[in-house]
Amino acid sequence: MPKGPIPVRTSLVTEALRVMKQRIADNEWPSHLPGERSLANTLHVGRDTIRMVLQELENDGWILPAQPGCRRMIAPDAARKQSSPEALRVGVLSPQPLEQLQQPMLLELDHIRGALAAKDGSMEFFSPRWHGLADPSAQLETLIAEARCSSWILLRSTEAIQRWFHDHKIRCIVRGSIHAGIQLPFLDVDWEATARHAAGRLWRLGHRRVALLVPTEPLLGIAAAKRGIQGFNEDGFEPIEVEEDGTAAGLCRAAEAALISPRPPSAFIATRPRQVATLLTWLGSHGIRVPGKISIISLADEQFLDHLVPAIDRYRTSPSSVARRVVRRVTSLTHTGNVQKHKGWIIPKPIPGGSTGPAK
Repeated sequence: MPKGPIPVRTSLVTEALRVMKQRIADNEWPSHLPGERSLANTLHVGRDTIRMVLQELENDGWILPAQPGCRRMIAPDAARKQSSPEALRVGVLSPQPLEQLQQPMLLELDHIRGALAAKDGSMEFFSPRWHGLADPSAQLETLIAEARCSSWILLRSTEAIQRWFHDHKIRCIVRGSIHAGIQLPFLDVDWEATARHAAGRLWRLGHRRVALLVPTEPLLGIAAAKRGIQGFNEDGFEPIEVEEDGTAAGLCRAAEAALISPRPPSAFIATRPRQVATLLTWLGSHGIRVPGKISIISLADEQFLDHLVPAIDRYRTSPSSVARRVVRRVTSLTHTGNVQKHKGWIIPKPIPGGSTGPAK
């Protein structure tokens, strides 16, 4: 697990050089640099880039000339170079590695990385295996001490992690929902209001029995969506919850069970974009037309939904807009220690499509 920042997308050599100088100044490598392969893996760049960076470091007097068979030595005066104490060094703590994050979050993180670089800051990403431990206190203490970030972004964080950051007064933003009794600044989609709005759109089209597709994961956002649809109290509206296990086969079984029940739904509200793809293809394979027989709305968006037929009615947030709000918060945290003046809810934009129609 890397201990320091990784390069952002400016000139890769220039950015990698800046990051390595920062790490040397922070005394991460007191006497010798790691080998080229290790540096390439740590900074997420190629070895050719590392070789060019090493040459620049030598030219700038940060490391000594290479010796055959030896790791590069840090120049004696390099450790005296100090990083700014107000530098924006933002850590991102996630339960999933980058390659498993959903596309909107990847885009958001990319925008955050670029915005921080424009402020001469950097972003570090951590996805430790211990993220889901009931008591990660010891691991968190080690991580915070080694990473030395000015503030943190907590993605899909557990109650234990949020409580530890709260109790230890570590500067952070919860990118998601906060658990009961924890007072931390947060930024999340208002899933309750979004689900209620979706229910209203369907109700106005005549739908009275509407199914909310919910994964088995105990996520706070899903609980909020449940409250939203259950809190829509117009005459005759009867929401039901259809639980699915996260697999395509499991969702198909759940949808079939709902549709062959004595009182089937006339519409589905998806809480995850993947649910839309599975449901739409399953309905098509059974000759059930959308929106002729069944209507579908998705509370979330991913780019692949643009390529489905019919176009999906959904709700969209702008990764770049959300990223700007996150950067404003971490900047405020670093310089003032609070973000109380910022609102924490994201209101997504309804995107009309062709997947909803009058109830049949």
